Amino acid sequence: MLLLVAVEDPDEHIRRAIQKLAPPRPQILGEGSTGVIARNPETKPGEVVGYFIAFDPLTGQRKWQQPLADLASSAGMLVTGGGLVFTGKLTGEVVALDEDTGNTLWQFKTGSSVNANPITFTHKGQQYVSVASGLGGQLAGRIAGPKVPRGGSMWTFALMPEQ
Repeated sequence: MLLLVAVEDPDEHIRRAIQKLAPPRPQILGEGSTGVIARNPETKPGEVVGYFIAFDPLTGQRKWQQPLADLASSAGMLVTGGGLVFTGKLTGEVVALDEDTGNTLWQFKTGSSVNANPITFTHKGQQYVSVASGLGGQLAGRIAGPKVPRGGSMWTFALMPEQ
């Protein structure tokens, strides 16, 4: 299965967020110089702006999709051998989705944005999932910055054995 995060309507999103060329200026070492002025699309509260999507890579068929309202996601996805999909949202939730259906099985609100890739590891026979929380990166900071508190923390969760 192929998992990805996608924007609602890529063409419309690009049209609304299209970058404007910046006026020429001298380059200064250590400062950014993208040559564009970033613009963010305006969204209404509750508006779907993207999806968590699962595809079958052999057939190209969409297996499931879960809408993302208000803010898209820039976190990676991790699938466990037990069929759990872990990811995060810019609004600060770490979520566990069912690999087969995409249904949300669990979520936890962190103190800031989750835009890092979750990792998994075992210690003394127990499986854990860890993810960093903290508004970071240029795109996430620009889009979620005014809406999400800054901060930084590392969250680790133990996976319970199947009953």
